[in-house]
Amino acid sequence: MRTAATVFLVLLVAVCAVLAPGAGAFEGYRAKTVSARGAAAPAWEPLPMPPGHGFVNVKTDCGAKGDGRTDDTDALLSVIGTGKDPSLGGTTHPKFGVVREIYLPAGTYLVSRPLIAGGKKKWIQGAGAGETIIRLKDGCPGFQDAARPQVLLDTKGKVHGAQNFGVQVHDLTIDVGRGNPGAVGLHFHTNNGGTCGNVVIRSSDLQRRGAVGLAMNQWAPGPGLVKNLLVEGFDKGIFIAHDQYSMVFEHVALKGQREVGFENAGNTVSLRGLHSTNTVPAVRNRGSSAMMCLVEAHLGGGGARAAAIENTKDGGLFARDVTTAGYGTALTSDAAGGKEVKGPNVEEFSSHPVLSLFDSPPKSLGLPIEDPPRVPYGDVSAWVSVAAHGAKPSYGQKERFDCTEAFQKAIDSGAETVYVPAGYGYLITGTVHLRGKLKRLISYNGQITARTGEKPLFRLEDGASPVFVLEGGGSTYGSECGVWIEHASRRTLVCVGVFSYRNTVPGGKVFMEDGCAVPLVFDRQKVWIRHVNTESYEVNPHIVNRGGDLWILGIKTEKDRTIIGTYDGGRTELLGGLLYKNRERVGQAPCFINVGSSHSLVYRAKGVPYDVHVEETRGGQKRTLPKEKTHGWRATLYVGYEGR
Repeated sequence: MRTAATVFLVLLVAVCAVLAPGAGAFEGYRAKTVSARGAAAPAWEPLPMPPGHGFVNVKTDCGAKGDGRTDDTDALLSVIGTGKDPSLGGTTHPKFGVVREIYLPAGTYLVSRPLIAGGKKKWIQGAGAGETIIRLKDGCPGFQDAARPQVLLDTKGKVHGAQNFGVQVHDLTIDVGRGNPGAVGLHFHTNNGGTCGNVVIRSSDLQRRGAVGLAMNQWAPGPGLVKNLLVEGFDKGIFIAHDQYSMVFEHVALKGQREVGFENAGNTVSLRGLHSTNTVPAVRNRGSSAMMCLVEAHLGGGGARAAAIENTKDGGLFARDVTTAGYGTALTSDAAGGKEVKGPNVEEFSSHPVLSLFDSPPKSLGLPIEDPPRVPYGDVSAWVSVAAHGAKPSYGQKERFDCTEAFQKAIDSGAETVYVPAGYGYLITGTVHLRGKLKRLISYNGQITARTGEKPLFRLEDGASPVFVLEGGGSTYGSECGVWIEHASRRTLVCVGVFSYRNTVPGGKVFMEDGCAVPLVFDRQKVWIRHVNTESYEVNPHIVNRGGDLWILGIKTEKDRTIIGTYDGGRTELLGGLLYKNRERVGQAPCFINVGSSHSLVYRAKGVPYDVHVEETRGGQKRTLPKEKTHGWRATLYVGYEGR
């Protein structure tokens, strides 16, 4: 199958003091900060860059100065602007050709024009949010009209809206400077996966002017993940639009917006861990296709005449575990006849009536939520590269070098961390065993060509570390394997950029984020997923939960098969997602199946209709929920479980 300024310190201290819903829910923010060039930034651990990582260095390779005085626009564009298709604005670098992996070492990079991607799949990597700063010149021409906003960093450019796969922006600050009221800090566009993480977007303007901090308002944003984000200033902190596709946000801080903190104008949004300090509304959800799931949020600093959350008559909203402070009203909704929650807190809210097929409590399952365990990167000098044992990518050549043995030798070398340098087409023909002292296998956008037939590509076995991390990388087109990873141990597994999964040993914990995955088969596991994209005609259901706990923050699907099947007393909680049946090839299938188990679901459907949204069996009796019984092909909350 294809597997494809002190001000910041004040904010951070305040954030740490108000971890109201779920202590530690906002784990990305801590009181400790790192300072660089007069600014303070969150102390997220940046991705280390070991020798031979394969990224193009904008200083040593492209002549960027990063001194905060020299205009580095041309140097940055020489790689960000590269792409295969000149008609789409793509250029080529005289030495490196088309560049996807770009590293900005510590420094302040002054720019005077938009940095627009000339091709897809860009990975823009900094040295840390307090170390790498892209800053717009003060009073810069082209960024003066708030009615015609101009983007500083744009990861889409002219790339086709639904084919911009796997974009990554990490460990940096984007500063639109002073006197640039029409500036948009970052337009983050990605498809079928991609992450914006450990990023600060700020306006240094004394009046906090700027149009939008983070924008996702061009056609077909997502699916993807935004995590560990801080936005300060701007008219709108985050603005997302378009009904196709969906985005997931986790651990987001907003402060000092002039109009609204987070505005969703038609997208399907899952958001956990929002911390807002604003006098204006923190959240606005509007539009006939707008669907928002908001959990574990603290919305403070509000004005007495404002509502913390605004939902229009067309919007679908589910909110849970929200605390507010200073606002006149916690939540207003004009949907389904209108509702208001005076507050200050919102325990649980659904803008539309709760749906069910059997007698069930009218509230979500509320499964326990855990963040992935932190595994420090450690001493990079002790890391081992698969290239040191002979692995090399094929870059699409017919004659391919089999890297299976090289991968296994690197893993069995005794290193705790093994890495895969950037490159396309590392051929693997047999199962690679993850064992011994190894605690992390990390890829720097190294793309694997899997040729293992029905066997798994990776097999996690018992080893020295109780937690194993499989991080980064991806698959070339045409890869074939039984599953990407087979979990044959009770060791906790953390997957970043996961593909497909099954376990042969039950009773473990699994954490997944930003995956393009099918199948996912969990047998009596505890599972937490932050964004997953499933697409298949052959696999039915895409995701199986047998007797375990499955928690999903955001899903996007395609094709016409069942999305999630829950069996054998399992418990499944889906917090937001877009079920996009873009075409029907095999035939009708229910979106969700529950046999003698428990589930609660928040979602929206689009495209070719699913005639049946839920098929549920309890006590030997089977019932179905047709599309006509939903709220415009969506469920702000469906529940199917017996009361406890």
